[in-house]
Amino acid sequence: MKKLQISFLISLFCSFAMAQTGHILQGVGAVNMSMGGAATGQPLDISGAMQWNPAGLSAFDGSILKFDIGAFSSSPELYSTVPTPQGPFSGSTEDDRGISPMPALAFAWGDKDSKSTFGISAFGISGFGVTFPESSSNPINFPQSQGGFGRIESDYMLLQVGFTWAIALSEKFSIGFQPTANYASLELEPNPLASPDFPPEMGGTGKGYPKSDRATAFGYGGQIGLFFDSQNGFKMGASYKSPQFFSEFDFENEYLDGTAAPGVKFTMDYPAIYSVGIGYSKGIVDLALDYRYVDYEGTEGFEKSGWAFAENGFPTGAVNGFGWQNISILSAGLQLKAINKLPLRFGYTYSTNPIQEDLAFFSVPATAVIANAFQFGFSYEFSDSFVFDAMYHYGMSDGKTRGPLLSPMMISNNNQLGAIPGSEVAYDMTTSLIMVGLNFRFGGKDTDNDGVKDTEDACPEVPGLEQFNGCPDTDLDGIPDSRDVCPTIAGTEAMNGCPDSDGDGFSDQDDYCPEIAGLEQFNGCPDSDGDGVMDKMDECPNESGLIENKGCPMKDTDLDGVPDDEDNCPYISGEPSNGGCPLITDEVQKQITDLARALYFNTGKSTFTNESLVRLDQISSILSEYKTSKFRVEGHTDSTGSASVNDRLSKERAEAVMDYLVKAGFPADMISAQGYGSSNPIGDNNTSKGRQANRRVDIFAEK
Repeated sequence: MKKLQISFLISLFCSFAMAQTGHILQGVGAVNMSMGGAATGQPLDISGAMQWNPAGLSAFDGSILKFDIGAFSSSPELYSTVPTPQGPFSGSTEDDRGISPMPALAFAWGDKDSKSTFGISAFGISGFGVTFPESSSNPINFPQSQGGFGRIESDYMLLQVGFTWAIALSEKFSIGFQPTANYASLELEPNPLASPDFPPEMGGTGKGYPKSDRATAFGYGGQIGLFFDSQNGFKMGASYKSPQFFSEFDFENEYLDGTAAPGVKFTMDYPAIYSVGIGYSKGIVDLALDYRYVDYEGTEGFEKSGWAFAENGFPTGAVNGFGWQNISILSAGLQLKAINKLPLRFGYTYSTNPIQEDLAFFSVPATAVIANAFQFGFSYEFSDSFVFDAMYHYGMSDGKTRGPLLSPMMISNNNQLGAIPGSEVAYDMTTSLIMVGLNFRFGGKDTDNDGVKDTEDACPEVPGLEQFNGCPDTDLDGIPDSRDVCPTIAGTEAMNGCPDSDGDGFSDQDDYCPEIAGLEQFNGCPDSDGDGVMDKMDECPNESGLIENKGCPMKDTDLDGVPDDEDNCPYISGEPSNGGCPLITDEVQKQITDLARALYFNTGKSTFTNESLVRLDQISSILSEYKTSKFRVEGHTDSTGSASVNDRLSKERAEAVMDYLVKAGFPADMISAQGYGSSNPIGDNNTSKGRQANRRVDIFAEK
């Protein structure tokens, strides 16, 4: 193939392929990784706690040893396009690096009588490595003699050792400190940090970029964290991990022909990380959510970008730095403990891209741009002392990271980075990780001495039973006190731990008649006669009656066929048609009329003669049987005297009769009096016998 004129592509940089969020590993160990790396506010294992929030280590007690090992693989692909006289030329190269190991080791210990918990950890917290073989189809991987960079290979690892001290300031609040020591190694081919041997037309011999040996560096830093556990399920935490300050990588370089090349030194620190997180644990569910902010822009090795320049102002072709921007990371995890001894975990991680488009070339092939990562994991609890953990991770970039190819020979006032018109470089990747771990527990606090360790004890302050995770069952009915409504009295599961002595489906505490089986509508009391009135309130429990009559049938005292509640005369036999009261027959009316007309008054007065009082009492006796009937008393006179005197006298005599009957017990509202004077004669006023008949009193029942 015709040699392509791309000798102006003279820069390369570190390749970050292994890490998931920038060049930072998203989590540590199988448990923490399977929760998406979230642990700042929800420490489920000691590795996650010591990596993201040292204060969270206070949630553990006893001695715990945790070891994890993972097999990581990635599938990055590098793309490039360059302009040629024949038009754009494009190609791509796939990585063929293979699998990289990911170890993690942690040990924690604490005395049950101490407020302090200690830990030591050794984690691989960052790493990358890619191998893009030399290619004749992808311009950027063309041999250096043809203007490309040839084989691109990198291998970086960062091992961090941490010493953790967590202090429980109270039952709910703790603080943690963690000084850290770091070891890192880096090997690059070619080494973009070194100045290349330019082609002869540029004053060199054309050896290109050299490759480096494996350089090492040591670093130090620290972390501080706060952790709050509300003791009712809600948790929260915050931590600050300082920059990890490293010594310089001192590279010894050689050209591809084996001749020595000038050495170069480069400092690459680990960025500061700010983390906040919340957690929630209730029953079979543990939730975790973390937010992290990574300060690449303030980290040596990342804050600078562009080309290095010689004292004469001419670009040397070496890379100054990667120019990464700060990123945000969101981690979320869910643990379900629905299956005994087999908790399941689901995690998700989202990260923004640290690589800016115009600087994408300086991070070729920095394919560590995983926007979305998904995790699944589980544990199997062989015993309280031994647990096996496993997880699987899959990550993918959110499309390609792309930008123009850059050349120091193209730098101008309007093109500070030397972007090549019509060119492009791009890369994307997916990642896979399988990780297993072993968790060994030695001893542990058992505050209530019930044989269940505090970490597994749902009631750590109260002695309980193993089958109830350390919670008590005071009445030994097989229902833990926490969900036993009657914790001191043995009961049944159906009654939420309360007894049902009469077996009617009502617990004794809700049963109004706990010793006698009853009905639901009567809160457990019986209704023997089925009349809708519980026996307890039924005055006739063995005889069906009426609710409004307290469960008894309605009485008919006078036996007239009209019940007392409907009988206007409940004690006097009457007729149903007359509301249970007796009807006034013609015979009775005649008897009343005869007695009334035999009433005599003193002459010209409304006072009775003595013999009239006897007849009044007889009339009163008759009317007492008809107190629900209305009566009218009429007074009459003969024509002797003036009409006005006769009207007054007749009214006074009628009222005198009425008053006597009322005083004798007849209802006042059922009787009235009216005087008619001489207007209604029944005899001849011209005769003495007729006038005597006209001087009368009549009492009539009103119809």
